[in-house]
Amino acid sequence: METAESRLIKFGVLMTLQPPSIICYLASIHYILSHRGTRKALHNHGPLALLFVGLFTVVFDLSMILDFLRTGVVTPSTEAYCSMWIFFDMLLYALACALMLWISIEPHILIFHNQQLLGTKLKRLFVHYFPIACIFGYFIVFYVYGVFFYPCNNQYDYHVAICNGACFVFANPILGLYDQFANSLVPYLLIIIVNVGLWLRIGWQKHYRMRRAVDWRQHRKIILQFAPVLIVYMFGYLTFGSLQCYNMIHGPTDLSTIIQQIYFFDLFYLVGLLHPFVCLVGIPEIYRKWLPKRNRQIVPTTMNPRNGMSRLVTTML
Repeated sequence: METAESRLIKFGVLMTLQPPSIICYLASIHYILSHRGTRKALHNHGPLALLFVGLFTVVFDLSMILDFLRTGVVTPSTEAYCSMWIFFDMLLYALACALMLWISIEPHILIFHNQQLLGTKLKRLFVHYFPIACIFGYFIVFYVYGVFFYPCNNQYDYHVAICNGACFVFANPILGLYDQFANSLVPYLLIIIVNVGLWLRIGWQKHYRMRRAVDWRQHRKIILQFAPVLIVYMFGYLTFGSLQCYNMIHGPTDLSTIIQQIYFFDLFYLVGLLHPFVCLVGIPEIYRKWLPKRNRQIVPTTMNPRNGMSRLVTTML
């Protein structure tokens, strides 16, 4: 079981990372929205939506878990607060998984089927914007119904994080299994398959179809820009997802339950905290604005006694 000491250690780590993470989120979002070129680039829309999801996770969802880690009790201890916390936690988690999957799929379209699928405004509407809107619409409707309107009796435990979860998961095992499988595990597996397929497809196109006119320099930035974020999300989510798969196949044990609740549960928040930092790695233009610039300045030095000419030396300031 989790102890007061372990809760305080988690509280200290997460609390230390929260303020700089929020600043980096705001800087990244501001950079994308304030520059017309980056704002209109199709490959930035999915990551921008994921940045907003991460920002809401760090500002709202993480603040709730920090208050619980500090006191060990859900405060305020009301059904309304628990329902709202469960809704935001489940919604943001599922949105992050689904957006990661869509961001992994979209490079296939942008690199290999750009003209066929995105050549007109109507095609861009249905192929690019409609999937992102469907992701948000589906999960909002699903969790609004599951958390607030599903006919079951909530038995919240105010001494457990997220009040021990939504009642529809326990009252309807089929719906709970669907939520765990379709909204979490399937995106995990598809993210791996889609990204491995992308790299294999790129290698095949470059080495075996050299006549195909593909500007690899232009598309390299699309791939590498999101690679650090993908690595962080895959590390955190696959670790948690692997334990979920084990529990589904073999059934939850006391050890797996303790590991999931004490160690792996907070990986979701840690991934959200690290997201904007690794995002800066993929978009170096953001932090370069604050780095001191090195300017060239020409300054005279002492007179040369042989030719009577002064030498000009270039220094870096």
